[in-house]
Amino acid sequence: MKKLLILVYALTAMLTANSQNFTVKGKLSGLNIPADISLEYSGKVLKQVSNDGTFEFKGSGHPADALLKVIPHHPTLTMQDTAFWSWVKPNMHLMGGRSFFLEGDVTIKGETINDVVVEGGKQAVYEGFRAREDALKRSLDSIRGMERGNESNDEDDENAEETVEREPSAAEKQLLKQISDLKLRFVEQHPDSYFSLNLTGEQSNGDVPTFNRMLDLLSERMRKTSVYAGLKSMSAGFSMKKIGNAAKNFTLNTAEGTPVSLASYKGKYVLVDFWASWCGPCRAENPNVLRAYNQFKSRNFEVLSISVDAKKEEWIKAVKEDKLPWTQVLDLKGNNSTATAYAVTGIPDNVLVDPNGIIIATNLRGKQLEKTLEKMLK
Repeated sequence: MKKLLILVYALTAMLTANSQNFTVKGKLSGLNIPADISLEYSGKVLKQVSNDGTFEFKGSGHPADALLKVIPHHPTLTMQDTAFWSWVKPNMHLMGGRSFFLEGDVTIKGETINDVVVEGGKQAVYEGFRAREDALKRSLDSIRGMERGNESNDEDDENAEETVEREPSAAEKQLLKQISDLKLRFVEQHPDSYFSLNLTGEQSNGDVPTFNRMLDLLSERMRKTSVYAGLKSMSAGFSMKKIGNAAKNFTLNTAEGTPVSLASYKGKYVLVDFWASWCGPCRAENPNVLRAYNQFKSRNFEVLSISVDAKKEEWIKAVKEDKLPWTQVLDLKGNNSTATAYAVTGIPDNVLVDPNGIIIATNLRGKQLEKTLEKMLK
């Protein structure tokens, strides 16, 4: 079952303090037609139309990953229009995006967005790290492609539903360790860097021991940031969210504003399910959860769904569309996020809690959810 990473959404909600001013400017010398140029960072988007390839953005924000995007400008058509793609075809080479770390004053120059050089501040250090990391990731993608090619593809749908996440091969594990070690070494060498803080957040999707070591290495300045506070909460969540531990209590509101706590489910088996309306894998999993709910609700079983949606109306709409009858609550944001406290780095995710409030299973999907409930609810 695929998951969508949500760390970026959790961290974006924490970027309210430690803001710094920035300027991003440059020129694309080969951009000889008007183009929409946008800068995306921390959940924000700045846009402008450039007629000669020059651009300049000014703003403020916590140093974070950013994306500069270029799309040829049409006065009436958008990318959602089929006619746009016929119109833009001769200039497709001008389209694209370039990620970089947004910190201070940054200069971006090149012929097109696809061959730019990013300069300014410590950009050479950051770009050098990403180049080494990207090389390892390309090797990892190549190995994963070969591994998938060796797997059987002739399973029927019923068996495919029961497929669990594949155990990485020895070669994959070695490369994953090299990527983790690369991040760890960078933080060791640059503990007082926002880029290191950003890498630590990324590592929360990797092996937890390395993530915790990176947290411990960060400077006092980094430890005063809201992002660090959230990551410490997530670290505690990794320790808590283990089979045999007591599930951390929380209280969140329904769409009507009614507070609901996990403690109120004491005496019942409850599946605490994290999801979002925009998450395709979550929406695909909802029918499985609904089937399990209908099958076991008469056997002391409940579901409590926690949405990480930013837009309340989209959440309510999805609940109605998917016909979900159990209690739905909306997560808080920032350091008090329940998703952060439960170390949720990707969705869908869930924990199964017994009548005594003890975690008895995690990350149950499809047929595995039904099999586990059948075993537990005897």
